[in-house]
Amino acid sequence: MVTIRQKIHMTNLILFVLLLAWGFLLYFGTHFVEQDDPYVGENLSILLVYVIWGLGYFIQLKQPTMKRVVAVLLLSLGFQVLYFFSMYYVITFFEWIFE
Repeated sequence: MVTIRQKIHMTNLILFVLLLAWGFLLYFGTHFVEQDDPYVGENLSILLVYVIWGLGYFIQLKQPTMKRVVAVLLLSLGFQVLYFFSMYYVITFFEWIFE
């Protein structure tokens, strides 16, 4: 019998592999053309993808029922999609702070 924790781990392992592929594409997409300033904002924005995933994973492990785990998973995936569509503003914000 598969427990809730095992389902969480299997789901997040698959999600992590997909996010690694996405991070790989983001890295090469942001570094495709040379620029004069450093890539601090771009690299921090890629790191934020994994921070969002890690926080969602941590919160999922604290949930007692499968219904709440799925709700947290959908919420964290929603944050990833929202982040994807607003990535330009996040990169600009990180560049403003760190460069």
